[in-house]
Amino acid sequence: MEIGIGIAIGVVLAVAGFLLGRSGAHAAGVGEGRAEAERRLAAAAEAIGRGRRPQADAGSPEHDLYAALEQGWAPRETERQAALKEAIGRVSAFLDASVRAPLTGAGREARAGELRERIERALGALEDLNFFLEDPAGESQDCDIVPLVQHVAREFAADQDVGVRIQLAEASVRATVNAQVLMDSLYLVLHNAGRFGGGATVDVTVQAVDGRALVTVRDRGEGFTEEAFKRAFDPFYSTSKEGLGLGLPHARMLIEGMGGRVELSNVPDGGAEVEVSFARS
Repeated sequence: MEIGIGIAIGVVLAVAGFLLGRSGAHAAGVGEGRAEAERRLAAAAEAIGRGRRPQADAGSPEHDLYAALEQGWAPRETERQAALKEAIGRVSAFLDASVRAPLTGAGREARAGELRERIERALGALEDLNFFLEDPAGESQDCDIVPLVQHVAREFAADQDVGVRIQLAEASVRATVNAQVLMDSLYLVLHNAGRFGGGATVDVTVQAVDGRALVTVRDRGEGFTEEAFKRAFDPFYSTSKEGLGLGLPHARMLIEGMGGRVELSNVPDGGAEVEVSFARS
């Protein structure tokens, strides 16, 4: 953290020093202006190396820069620590509920069928967790995304018992994607919509707009809160106690890995939308 702040201050002060050198050229000459800037930069670097905040006169550009860096950078370490604690807590809770509980709940008197079911549940949970750790395989190709969206919508509806209504603006919308990776990412988006939409029917629209292939997934829930807008793509962040908080972050990683974009919004008459888009091929 100290290194990051040091680099930031160094870069900013280098620019500030250059500007100071220019502004002082008429009064003291370019050489003296640069020497003063270098002196200030050296003093800042020495102070940072000792773990101290460099001294600067109140109201000076340096003072304002240090204050801005403290406000903009220092809290991030605290945020990272909180995020790490949250991540550990979520993974532990997931393992307790989805892996340990099914296994420990099977006593010695458990029948073979019950034991097999509990083992399958535990292994399935571990497979779900492993899914987020695997790198996607395969290359992108020119595809018609309409049948891909239809396929994953049917799969999701059957798995989760949530209705999916698809609206097609065109019979065919082509983009350069990895078919399996696109379906995996859309499944995650649909799963998120089903969970936070309270199980109500999810609307999916496929269309081409301004040279881009768009897939919009809308739920009927309460929409994103202000905090959720800021942290929706943070790994292990979730407003649900049951979730790992990896769905949308992983979906975005997969989609952006194929050159796509993901955008979030709230719908005026209720619910949230996730828009996935690619350059149309």
